[in-house]
Parts: sequence; structure tokens; C-alpha cells
Amino acid sequence: MLHNAWLFRPFEMFVEMYGLPNYQDLDPTPFVAVTFCLLFGIMFGDLGQGALLLIGGLLLEKWKHNRLAGIVGRAGLTSMIFGFLFGSVFGVETLLNPVHQSLFGVREKLFEVMDASATMPLLIGAVAIGAVLILMTMILNIYLNVKRKQMAEALFSQNGIAGFVFYGYIILFLIGMFMPKMLPFNPGSKPLMILFIGVPVVLFFLKEPLNGLMKGEGLTPHQGWGNFALEEVFEVLEIILSFVTNSLSYLRVGGFVLSHAGMMLVVMTLVKMTGNAGPVVFVLGNLFVMGLEGLIVGIQTLRLEYYEMFSRYFVGNGKKFTMISSENA
Repeated sequence: MLHNAWLFRPFEMFVEMYGLPNYQDLDPTPFVAVTFCLLFGIMFGDLGQGALLLIGGLLLEKWKHNRLAGIVGRAGLTSMIFGFLFGSVFGVETLLNPVHQSLFGVREKLFEVMDASATMPLLIGAVAIGAVLILMTMILNIYLNVKRKQMAEALFSQNGIAGFVFYGYIILFLIGMFMPKMLPFNPGSKPLMILFIGVPVVLFFLKEPLNGLMKGEGLTPHQGWGNFALEEVFEVLEIILSFVTNSLSYLRVGGFVLSHAGMMLVVMTLVKMTGNAGPVVFVLGNLFVMGLEGLIVGIQTLRLEYYEMFSRYFVGNGKKFTMISSENA
């Protein structure tokens, strides 16, 4: 039985859809709530539309006790925050310019999504957010495996300490390559690369023998060293490729920011073309984008939660508590 504060409670639905935590695990609902709202808000950043999601979602949650409506309402709040930062109100991209100029001291507005110069920073920022979330889920996995006393998984797996060191150092290496002044050392030096990249790769390779050694079963793999080496070479390659694909998967966050802004640009163009019918087109266009884009962004955010985050730390093999009788409750 899950118990969470009012702010997080609707997100129990997503956890239950995947699987309940067992008694050795933690309830991921608060983490899901924060990360889902963050990613949804970035991809669906519009102050006006976010306000409608917030008001409509919270009202439906109160009247119908609908958890999905509660999720929509909370995601609407972060949509408003990022919509304000992007300077977008129902697709009108210039309405908040005076506010941005006053608060942030910029010439027009803080961040122009549709500007060609903003595309690359937006995509890099999306991957950076993904990298931080991947590292956070690794920390959760390490903690949970230590709690389960599965030390080999905590130390040597791709989501354990070895994976954390490997992936974290790759991030530092990329920062040093493109922004060398940000780091006080050279991450490309051979000793550091051997220590923080080479050693973790060796630990990935030897995880099974080291696990057997820690359990007192000996270092020799059950299938022999020849078969073991052949299998593990491909396993290690798959691990390295998975880090790349998992990171690039967060490009969709930046992509949907552009997609949402592009759809609203089409709506605003149609408003100008339709003359007196412009207000009607404006309302219908906003409703259409909210329905279609909101649904797609919600699905993509849930996909990131399940496949890029839950798969790293959450088992979900708990059993739902069912009260046999409520007479003595």
C-alpha cells in the first residue's frame, strides 16, 4: 500500500501500472512526480495552455477523484513555469517580452525557441538533463542493491558504481573537450582515462566471476573462461552502446519543445490568414494543440520514466495490499 503526500499521490497510478515496490525497495512515486512534471513542462512549455491544464486538471481531480486529471494539473504547473521562461502564452511569442526585458535584462526575450541559433543549445541541454537523470537513477540503484545485499550489482554492474564512474567520466570528458575552461584538470589524460574508463570496463567484463568470488563460489565461470570471454565481449559492447542510446533518447525532450513551438506557429499563421475568423481559429487551434501535443508529450514522458529510468533501479515485483476484512480496521 503506497502512502504519499497530496502533491505526489496521483503519480502512484504510473507506479502501479509498472509494478509495486517490494518491502526491500523504495516507493519511487515522489521521484516519478518530480521528473515527469519536469520533462512534461519542458516539452509542453506554454504559460496559457499550462494554466488551463492546471485549473482543469485540479478541478476534475477534486470533483471526479481522477488521478490522471491530478497528474495533468500538476504537469500544467511546470508547463506554466517553462512557458514563462520560453515567453509563450497560447502561442503568442512576444507577449512576455517586456517582462523578460525587465526581469532578465535581455533585448527581446530570455529564450527564443524557434530561433535557429537556439536549436543546438536546446538539444544539448536536453541530453544534459538526461545525463543527470541517468546518474541519479544509478545512485538509486546502488543504494537499493546495497540495501538488498547484492554487492556485485552495486559495485560492478552498468548501473552500479562502475557504471556511474564510467558514465560520469565520459560526461566530464565531453565537457573538457567542448568547454575546457570549466574543468580544473584535463580529463583526456591517459592515466585518468585508464582509471575511470578502462577499469570500469574491466569490471563490467569480470562482474560474473567477481560475483562468484564474493559469494565464495570461486572465480572460474560456470561455462568456462572461453565461452565466458566470448559472451562478455558482446555484453560489454552492448553496455557501452546502451549508454549512448539512452543518452540520445533524451533528445526527444528538445525535439518536442521545437515541435510544440512549430505547431503553435502554424496556428498563429492560420489566425492571420483567416481574418475575422481569426479568434475562432485561435481558440480551436490552441485546443487542438493541447489535446494532440499534450497526449503525445505525456506518452513520451512516460516512456522515458519506464524505459530510461525505472529499468535502471526499479524492480516492481511487490504485491498489492488487499484487506481481507474491514470490520476491525
